[in-house]
Amino acid sequence: MYNSRGVALHSELIHRWNHTFSILSIVAFPKKRLLFAGSQDSKILVFDLPTYNLIHTIRLGESQEETHTRSSVLCLTRSEDENFLFSGGADSLVRVWSIGEKAIRDDFLLVTEIATVYSVTDIGDIFSLAYLDSLETIVFGCQNASLLYVENLMQKIEKTSSDRVENINKLPHRRYDKFFDSLGPTGCSANSLSQSSLASLQENCGAAIIEVPSENIIKYAHYGFVYSINKLCPRFNQLLEKNSQTFGLEHIISSAGDGISKLWEFSRDEKHDVVKVSLVNDKIDNEDSVISQTIEFPFLYCGLSDGILKIWDLNTQQLISTLKTKDESDIISISVYMDHIFAIDESGITHFYQNQVNHWNPQQGKILSSEIFSKSAESVSLLTGGNDGSLTLWDLTSLLSAVPLSDASKINASSTRRTSNAWAVYQTASLNNEEMLNTLRELISYQTVSQSKDTASMLSLRRCAIYLQQLFLKFGATNAQLFPLPDGGNPVVFAYFQGNGKQEKGSKKKRILWYGHYDVISSGDTFNWNTDPFTLTCENGYLKGRGVSDNKGPLVSAIHSVAHLFQQGELVNDVVFLVEGSEEIGSASLQQVCKKYHDIIGKNIDWILLSNSTWVDQEHPCLNYGLRGVINAQIKIWSDRPDGHSGLNGGVYDEPMVNLVNIVSKLQNEQKEIQIPNFYSPLKDLTDDELQRFQKITELANIDESITVQDLITNWSKPSLSMTTVKFSGPGNITVIPKSVTMGISIRLVPEQSVEQVKQDLKAYLHESFKQLNSQNHLEIKVLNEAEGWLGDPTNHAYQVLKDEITTAWDAEPLLVREGGSISCLRMLERIFDAPAVQIPCGQSTDNGHLANENLRIKNWSNLTEILSKVFNKL
Repeated sequence: MYNSRGVALHSELIHRWNHTFSILSIVAFPKKRLLFAGSQDSKILVFDLPTYNLIHTIRLGESQEETHTRSSVLCLTRSEDENFLFSGGADSLVRVWSIGEKAIRDDFLLVTEIATVYSVTDIGDIFSLAYLDSLETIVFGCQNASLLYVENLMQKIEKTSSDRVENINKLPHRRYDKFFDSLGPTGCSANSLSQSSLASLQENCGAAIIEVPSENIIKYAHYGFVYSINKLCPRFNQLLEKNSQTFGLEHIISSAGDGISKLWEFSRDEKHDVVKVSLVNDKIDNEDSVISQTIEFPFLYCGLSDGILKIWDLNTQQLISTLKTKDESDIISISVYMDHIFAIDESGITHFYQNQVNHWNPQQGKILSSEIFSKSAESVSLLTGGNDGSLTLWDLTSLLSAVPLSDASKINASSTRRTSNAWAVYQTASLNNEEMLNTLRELISYQTVSQSKDTASMLSLRRCAIYLQQLFLKFGATNAQLFPLPDGGNPVVFAYFQGNGKQEKGSKKKRILWYGHYDVISSGDTFNWNTDPFTLTCENGYLKGRGVSDNKGPLVSAIHSVAHLFQQGELVNDVVFLVEGSEEIGSASLQQVCKKYHDIIGKNIDWILLSNSTWVDQEHPCLNYGLRGVINAQIKIWSDRPDGHSGLNGGVYDEPMVNLVNIVSKLQNEQKEIQIPNFYSPLKDLTDDELQRFQKITELANIDESITVQDLITNWSKPSLSMTTVKFSGPGNITVIPKSVTMGISIRLVPEQSVEQVKQDLKAYLHESFKQLNSQNHLEIKVLNEAEGWLGDPTNHAYQVLKDEITTAWDAEPLLVREGGSISCLRMLERIFDAPAVQIPCGQSTDNGHLANENLRIKNWSNLTEILSKVFNKL
């Protein structure tokens, strides 16, 4: 296996087996150290993993001589305990096999066919199988676009009449299939069993014969061949709201030639007898035939034609990413392990990982089947079967070495790997630093860079959201779910803890909203970091890593504080969490989410709390009550002419750079006054109380001695305009006149100013300035993101409670401060929920948020937890 640069990727061939006919399906039994391969010639080959020997051949009940009546084994699956194997294929039958324990000395394996499942209707080939262990239900997808299932399968096998010969006569004759079963020009085309063969089968078969009840046939479940069925892991069952009458619950995803991936729910009724099936969702439209699929929680991977692979978030039913193989042929099979994607097409295997695409030709004809499984805690293998009869086993351990195998439990495997993972198992929310560190360590490990739109970042952001949802459920949240963004962006995590503590007589329970975000700024050049940005490091009393200060560290403090109170039965007020994944890119869709799910979040929010800032120094705790707003915009000017040369074209026609310099120079005068019309009109003078607070800060805080009260006033309560970036076309040579040039500007606003009004005035002013140039070039002004300014009331009840608790924790009264930065959604949250917000800085001025070596002092972090554990009950 080599990448595009010819570098070997170290996937080692462990063993190759050869068979006369194509290998169409495979399944591994890792616990029993066995491999099963279904072939085109009506056989299931059984291999021993330790010795790689062929130790058994299953012949589907037909005599060895009647090879012309073979029936392709198109799909295989197994039970979780590996005691049962299920096969389906071109004979329209599902067979159930009991798999015994392997005899070590003579490589003997006892395999017994215990049941044959059939339908009286003509269902055609069986392309896909899934076994729902908790419901003892087998589900299969067919050529006639139907889904069939048999519930309580093991009970029915035990109860079936011993008159098996009579039952066998009910089975449909095995039919000839021109694609899978063709022998070629010289082969026999018989399409049914001979009488002697059937008699032999009747005489020797000890299997139960089970008919699919007519009510268990979902006709036209799809409008195309049902190529794939995958069982969802137990984690997913917890994501869907359960009916109180539901006693057993499992889900599958079926995909077919109609391009739709459908989510089905299987559940028992009150009597624990009948299994009910309902279609939960059919909104995943791949817009092309789904030939193969697999699941690695919480993602669905769909293989289509033309080398297209689509990745969906099953939780929100949103398309996350679309990948493409170089060969652009049908993706016949997909296997996934810890975000490593192996897409199989005619040219071989395409490996996608961390935005890298590598190709691998295993030299075994056309690969028709694949599966990844863990042979042990230290090794991972890929099994592939080809149309040349080859079956190859590859060691992926070196290839996957970048992902510690011990971390595999973090992510549920695809249905083929079947690792055991508990979901939402109750977990104590301790306020002990060590327990909190475990939570934060996990949270930091997710590389949740919202500015990156590559596949790896998108998957990591989604996994982090799922982790938070799981954490809330483990801690006992009454409700925890993901709110999808309308633009398909990173979902908002919502959780609700219902107050369970004793209320003071005459007091009213409050509802408090905690706002946070799980996305981070890029780590930038890692050479500027002293530690791995996405590995939590604890050194010299500090936490280090991207997001420890902004905003994952404070978020963990709030979560543990609320969960601990709830678990102790001492949470007096209701608390809801709203944790978004797009704060660092402007929270563009958060307002729509808050409006859509307003009633779920809370009709009567009393307080909004957040911790998304730092102290003004390293010594004095602070409370923040003011932030500036922002308008970040791009001004682009371009010409219809190509890039020019200053010697040949200089002075001949209008130059975009000259035009740009001309109009942006009019944004400020020599006294640094912003010239946008009406810009200063809404501004108000500071109150005497604020002037006194600013004066106190310059007297007490350990800040640069050169900083004056006027500097604080300018930075915190006055607007500003900065010119930040310049981009241009061409090679960048000093003699090249660029065809287009773009400048970024960042305008900071104060709460009195209207963002909408300033935007309108800015655009009108720039267009008018450009018009006066009489230029033949073109102007475009694009607002990238914006935020309103915010001003809280530092004299209200919440600030007073926080002030008292901070004073107790730090033995120092907090400084009341404002900041020059912005939080995009803060004023919007206040307006939508009609509740005042309070900003609680956690870290110090040296936290390096957004910079290399981001850090947070552990004492600050633990003290915030202690403070919040009291504040949530006192508001």
